[in-house]
Amino acid sequence: MSTPCAACKYLRRKCTKACLFAPYFPPNKHGDYAAIHKVFGANQVTKIVNDVHPNQRQEAMTSLVYEAHTRLLDPVFGCSLPIHKLERQLKDLEDQLQVARNDLASYNNIVPPLDPPPPITYQQDFHNPVLMPVVSNYGGPQLHEEGHRVDSETSAQLQPNAALSKRDD
Repeated sequence: MSTPCAACKYLRRKCTKACLFAPYFPPNKHGDYAAIHKVFGANQVTKIVNDVHPNQRQEAMTSLVYEAHTRLLDPVFGCSLPIHKLERQLKDLEDQLQVARNDLASYNNIVPPLDPPPPITYQQDFHNPVLMPVVSNYGGPQLHEEGHRVDSETSAQLQPNAALSKRDD
């Protein structure tokens, strides 16, 4: 290898092709290995990498890097404090969702469903071919009777004119 990995560079040793850390700590990731070495130590990281299945090693190293950086930032709580904050945030959001569901359920119980308006029926006037709505629900019987009275007066006025037209023939 031309350039040693970050782990070999930190440990000041020659990096070989069989280096266990080379795939996970390229030369530009010097700070990541330094944090892991400071928190866990080289022997412990070697044991962890050897115990993990090769398909899961990249994910394990990413987790170790995150944990090492958070442990350096907060030596007391480490990565447990961000996890605790996320769990609390999740709990708060679940509580808000439950309150919203309760509000929605109480709203559905308070407001009765709206009945659809009554259908409008149409009646065709004898003298006017246009359909006219019958407004029995809104005007009561007076309006309906008034409409019949107007119809009978109109037909009475038209009948004498019809009689005159027959006489002219």
